[in-house]
Amino acid sequence: YGVECASPAREGGPVIVSVSGNGKIWFDSDVAFEYTSSASVFALTPETGTVGGGTAVHVMGTGLRAGLVKCRFGMEIVTGAYVGGDELCVGQDPDESAPGSMLTVYRCMGWVEVMCIAPPQAAGVVTLEVSASGSAFSTSEVAFAFQPAAVVASMQPTSGPTAGVGVVDIVGKHLLGDALCGFGSSEPVSAHVVSSVLVKCEAPAHAPGVAGVEIGTGDEGQQFSSSGLGYEYVDEARMVGITPRQGPQSGGTIVRIALSTVDT
Repeated sequence: YGVECASPAREGGPVIVSVSGNGKIWFDSDVAFEYTSSASVFALTPETGTVGGGTAVHVMGTGLRAGLVKCRFGMEIVTGAYVGGDELCVGQDPDESAPGSMLTVYRCMGWVEVMCIAPPQAAGVVTLEVSASGSAFSTSEVAFAFQPAAVVASMQPTSGPTAGVGVVDIVGKHLLGDALCGFGSSEPVSAHVVSSVLVKCEAPAHAPGVAGVEIGTGDEGQQFSSSGLGYEYVDEARMVGITPRQGPQSGGTIVRIALSTVDT
């Protein structure tokens, strides 16, 4: 046979479990129950991800340790990975006046970092909580937002010099948050978000040729759109001569300009 008992609140650490039939006489045992430190979440980065999941979210908090780490996005639970941190757990003498307090109690201070991959989720805001036991989660209520993936529909202009510098207007959908513009293999650049359907990006320098242009929103550039549009980089033309070299002040002279894209 057996009995069920609800564990009372207590600092983290292992304790010996004792039983009593009358509340006065306690029967000792060597069976231990471990209280895990209450986990808390301080901050997240990034704070948003796409509805398709896959965003690596770094969680700063306390009460976590290497081993079993779980993250809960709303109601979806995923396994996390312990990254590290600067948390110090100090053992203290037990309170011998309380039944069952036969082992050292641990109190933890500082912070640790864990990483969890966001699962697929409907668009909206959920709370992200963590657990070191796999069952008891934090109650910090730190928000994480799922948003639709960005879509690129068109851009203007569609070409520019290899030196970059030109501003490109990009039209699409779900262009929200701290957006980034990706031009081929160049380092992504920050976008100026005008609205959810329009962003402006300054094209970075790039080798000649067609570079794919995609938008990443809110997850620090972890995931970009996959629209397949291209921006053509061309060698910047250099003026090498004009004919004629003079004309009347009244204007109207047709001037022929000789250009070259090859250094001479």
